Amino acid sequence: MGLFDLLGKKSEKEIKNLFSDMEKKIKDAVKDGFKDGIKDESPKPEPKPAQTSYAPAAEAEEERSDALWGELMPKDENQFDFKGTYKEYFEKIFREDFPEYSFILSHPKYYISDIYTFSQDGSRKLVVELMKKSCEAQALRRETLREGVAYLRFYTDCSDQGWWNARTYVVGRIREALK
Repeated sequence: MGLFDLLGKKSEKEIKNLFSDMEKKIKDAVKDGFKDGIKDESPKPEPKPAQTSYAPAAEAEEERSDALWGELMPKDENQFDFKGTYKEYFEKIFREDFPEYSFILSHPKYYISDIYTFSQDGSRKLVVELMKKSCEAQALRRETLREGVAYLRFYTDCSDQGWWNARTYVVGRIREALK
């Protein structure tokens, strides 16, 4: 038996009115429920026993993801589990994965980001900008585009959005830009 069998022989207009009334009742019920404070009756997981302060942090198991971005921190090395600053993290990747390039860090006037310029044989090959998500600067991107130099940007403050700057992701983007 289908939905329309339950409705009987009603006109299209009558059916639309019925659905409209149902939709209004559902919206009102939801609104009233929030006003009255809906109680979540679903079973709660047992609370984990508190970890004693003397237990090493390495023993605490943390759920990690195989994905390079998303809600859970990836298993892959990433900016937010690195024991150092974000600059040290990126510079380690630059040195270890791109030894054939030299790079310099600069902070030109009027730029609040960290700008790394990769060179090879005296020629600029890539500009990598490390910046906060709130920064909307586009001047460097436009400048490198005009000069025909590859440009990448990585946001350094977006773990809450699932942007972990996982090593595999960073290396992959840089390799692609240097082709």
